[in-house]
Amino acid sequence: MKLKKFLPLLLAAALGLGASACGFKKVATKASAQIFYDATPSIDREDDVELAEQASLGFLKMLEGFYLQNPKDKQVLLLLTKAYSAYAFGFTENEILANKGGNQADYDRAMARAKRFYTRARDYGIQLLSLKPAFAKAQEGTLDEFQKSLNKFGPGDLEELFWAGFAWGNYVNFNKDSTDAVAEVPRIEAIFNRILELDETYYFGGPHLFFGAFYGSRPKLLGGDPEKSKMHFDRAIEITQGKALMGPVNKALYYAVQIQDAALYTSLLGEVVAADAAALPEQRLSNELAKRRAKILLEKKSLFFTQANSGKSKRKK
Repeated sequence: MKLKKFLPLLLAAALGLGASACGFKKVATKASAQIFYDATPSIDREDDVELAEQASLGFLKMLEGFYLQNPKDKQVLLLLTKAYSAYAFGFTENEILANKGGNQADYDRAMARAKRFYTRARDYGIQLLSLKPAFAKAQEGTLDEFQKSLNKFGPGDLEELFWAGFAWGNYVNFNKDSTDAVAEVPRIEAIFNRILELDETYYFGGPHLFFGAFYGSRPKLLGGDPEKSKMHFDRAIEITQGKALMGPVNKALYYAVQIQDAALYTSLLGEVVAADAAALPEQRLSNELAKRRAKILLEKKSLFFTQANSGKSKRKK
């Protein structure tokens, strides 16, 4: 065969092999992501906090490797959104609270780390939701257009909506000094309103926990509402029959602190410390972290209450 005829055939073969290799990588990534997705309940059920933390870090870097191979894979984006935000919320925020009012360097480092992780989670979450063209288009549109795009998400999309919203909300919480970030709050609120419409019980009353913190973390002049905060926290706790311990921990941190009810704060956290973390096996890790957070918050009580309110109870539990 003449060289002129052979070279095009060789080039075509090389391109074909390249395309096959690329396709194989995507198939392998998808299969691996499915294995990781199926394995996540084992982390949620873990009772050894240190083991779970170490495993989570390795899990994150493995997922980012999958992302580099297939950046539009829905499951990879979901896992990255959930893993980064769950790690920051469970582990890094406990570290922040433990160093609050103490070692400033460790506190600043933990704050920066949480901010970095929530930023990554938020970015992956927006990419995830943007796989729906209507949402991607609405990102650049008005709030009304954004809200309408959420109607494209149904019951089968709750996991994506919840974790993207969770990541986005915490991203804003750690970027309150950014006017651009704060301007995104109405969109995050719209996401959780959609989740409430679809299933208020999703992820152990997750949308109610969001709104409990949403209304409890801000003064009234900026949209805070103690009664709404209490209502949502109470509903979340009711949904899980009090077995998901982050509910009462967050009620103490946001609602009790907002109304400056130190006795309620102490009571809620004391009950969590004494509670059985194994009462909800599918949330064992979260419950173990909640118990640790409750102990930290009890130790840091003086940082959240004025001296005049440090021993007072203002409202019924």
